[in-house]
Amino acid sequence: MEKLWQRWLFYIDIIIIAIFVVATVYMANDAFWAGYYHDIDRTKFDIAMWHLARDVAFQTASLSWIFYRLFRCQFLLLKKP
Repeated sequence: MEKLWQRWLFYIDIIIIAIFVVATVYMANDAFWAGYYHDIDRTKFDIAMWHLARDVAFQTASLSWIFYRLFRCQFLLLKKP
């Protein structure tokens, strides 16, 4: 049963890392457009900033999961005799 959980957690980890990478790419794109529209069009700037906030939220959630899994696995490895 433990092997099954390890396999599922591995797949979840891969999905979370993919979400982090995609959110980083979108964040760079949205940051560019927010800077581009800063003095040109206020409504497009606001939309780009909301998109940037969305990307940061996804990055924060995925990075929290990655760090949790990293430290949890390190703890379990150190705990073994």
